Amino acid sequence: MNTYRSLRSALLGLLLLLAGASAFSRSGGAVFSRSARRQIANKTALSANPVDIIEPSYNLAIGSLALGAAFGVPGSPLKSKLSAVLGGIPLLLFGLFLAFQTTTLRFSFDDDAFSLVRSDGSSTGENVVVGGENSWRYSSFVNRDYFPSRSFPILVYFKETQTPEDQWNVGPGEKANSPEAIAKGAVPGQVHFFPAIGNVEAMEKAFESHGCAKLDLKK
Repeated sequence: MNTYRSLRSALLGLLLLLAGASAFSRSGGAVFSRSARRQIANKTALSANPVDIIEPSYNLAIGSLALGAAFGVPGSPLKSKLSAVLGGIPLLLFGLFLAFQTTTLRFSFDDDAFSLVRSDGSSTGENVVVGGENSWRYSSFVNRDYFPSRSFPILVYFKETQTPEDQWNVGPGEKANSPEAIAKGAVPGQVHFFPAIGNVEAMEKAFESHGCAKLDLKK
C-alpha cells in the first residue's frame, strides 16, 4: 500500500512537471552569471540594453533523476515492476529532458523585458503556441508566482497582456481567465508555465527590481 501511495504522489508530481515542460518545450541566493553576461554580447543584434542572465538550477533535473532511480534501484522499498514502468522510467527520462533544457536555455532580464533565450544569449525563436518572440515587457505583467511555492519551486508562472487577446484562452488560459477566476480577483491575460530551471531567488529579485506585477489572491 505504501508503494502505491508513493507511486501516486510521484505520478502527480510528474504530471505537474509535464504540464509546464510541455509549454516550455514549445515555445536559489540571488546570483547572476558573469560568464553569461559576456555571452549575452551576442544578443546585441536583438537588443541594445544590458542583459542579466539567471544562473541555471539543476535541482528539478536532479530531483527527477533521483526519484526515478528510487523506483528502480534494487532493494528500494519503492521498487516493483509496476513502479519501475509507471514511475521510474518516465521520471528518469524526464530528468534527462530537464537536464538538457537546463543546459541549453536561460531566463534573461534586460531593461525592458523578461525573455527565454538560449545559453549563449541568442533568441529561441517564435513561440509555437501563441506566436511572437519569447520575450515579454515588464509593463505587460499582471501576475506571477511559483508552484507549488517559492520555497519548493517546480514551475515558474506568469500572466501577461502583451500576447494578442484572441490567444489568452489557449490551454490553461481558459480556466485562468474564466468568470469565476476574474470574480476572485484574477486579471485577464496570457498564461505561461515554465519549469523552474533557473535560480528562483535571483529571478524573484529581478522580477521585483523591474516592477513586475504580482497579485495577492490569498486574502
